[in-house]
Amino acid sequence: MLRRVTSSVIQLRGIKHQVKFKWVRPEYVPAYKAEKSGDLEGLPPIPEMTIGQDYGLTNEVKDAPEAVNKIFSAAFLGRKEYNTLVTQELLNRVRRHQYDEDSAEARIAKLTGKIRCLQATMEQFPRNVQAKKTVQELIDRRKKLLKYMRTYDYKKFEWLLEKLNLEYKAHPESHHKLSRKESLRKLTEMHCDDIRNQKLTDYRNLLESQQGPFLREKLEALKFIRKEQEELQLAVTVTEQDIKKVEEQLKEWTIKDEIKQQAKKKKKNLISDLE
Repeated sequence: MLRRVTSSVIQLRGIKHQVKFKWVRPEYVPAYKAEKSGDLEGLPPIPEMTIGQDYGLTNEVKDAPEAVNKIFSAAFLGRKEYNTLVTQELLNRVRRHQYDEDSAEARIAKLTGKIRCLQATMEQFPRNVQAKKTVQELIDRRKKLLKYMRTYDYKKFEWLLEKLNLEYKAHPESHHKLSRKESLRKLTEMHCDDIRNQKLTDYRNLLESQQGPFLREKLEALKFIRKEQEELQLAVTVTEQDIKKVEEQLKEWTIKDEIKQQAKKKKKNLISDLE
């Protein structure tokens, strides 16, 4: 029994080293990245001369000179005031009226503005743990609201995704942990399928290449049989329709073969030009 086990282990070790492909673990993508969050664009473009939201409400700014307005514009605003302009710009895309702040689409727009501002922060400071935690929580809240809207108002859901340039990525129903053993098994199956398909393709091409000579021999044999039966005054078993059918098949094969030969010549010419 021990000898059988050791021999099987030795055989498996030999097979393992003959695998021609190498498994590489997929790169980890954080949850705040656009690939997972579904944000198809970054921060919206804000004109440099846009006055901050809080400063724009004052009457003094309206009569102030251009130099003063430039100081309170988006080009010189702090991060907090600039993020407010970003959120307001996204909110204006989807709000129902001027004072809409609590509808589902308005809340999603405000969350999207905060998420994109935090994503920009994470790109600049990837080790900011607090920002990473906050943006992940906001993305989860937005997914819940999108799921609710998708269930109860699908047309508005699609309209909202188009306006905010979003892609809905729901939470996975189950978590599947990647493993090297399972991935290698799948790669092996794919490799075996490729070998099987390649052999079937080669065998199909071989049969198609032999089809032309076979049809010519068949056509000559049918004509010979019909001619002999007519000369010997026997019952004719080969009709003209049978001969015409074979001629049509031979004609179709000839056209296909010419097309294949032309494709092979073009491929060879391209390879020679690249070399």
